Amino acid sequence: MIPRKKFRFGERDASKPSAQIQLTAEDEQNLDAYVIKIKETVTILRKEMNAIKEGELEAVSNLFDEKSRVLKWLELRTPLVEPFLNHEFAQKLNIKGHLIELRKYIEEDGAMLSRMAVAARTVLREIEKINNRNTLGGVYGKSGEKIGNASGGRINVDEEL
Repeated sequence: MIPRKKFRFGERDASKPSAQIQLTAEDEQNLDAYVIKIKETVTILRKEMNAIKEGELEAVSNLFDEKSRVLKWLELRTPLVEPFLNHEFAQKLNIKGHLIELRKYIEEDGAMLSRMAVAARTVLREIEKINNRNTLGGVYGKSGEKIGNASGGRINVDEEL
């Protein structure tokens, strides 16, 4: 018969407040790694926001995978860190302060990306209006010949922003 698996949280004294819980070496490592990953995430968000401000929009897609990876890491590790947020070790690391900073950057980055998506939809709508004006199904030159299909490859707008 297979013995029951033991979980560290089951061995802890649940009657103690989280500030008095004894941290293991692994818990301390998790808290340290969490702070490092928060700082890494903030750096990526700053880099993305600066690129947007400077008009380097290709940076958004270049940073997407890296940003997704660190945010997923934080999401998966949060349950390991949450019980210790009020512990004095976590307070020394200023985890709550780092989380507040991370939240600020996530909200600002989200707002910028949202504005970019609105702008991209507006540009696309205007291109469609130009192509469909006078219901002739496209844009025509001076001689009356149809000028290429603008949405067929020459103009490429990413609608998924």
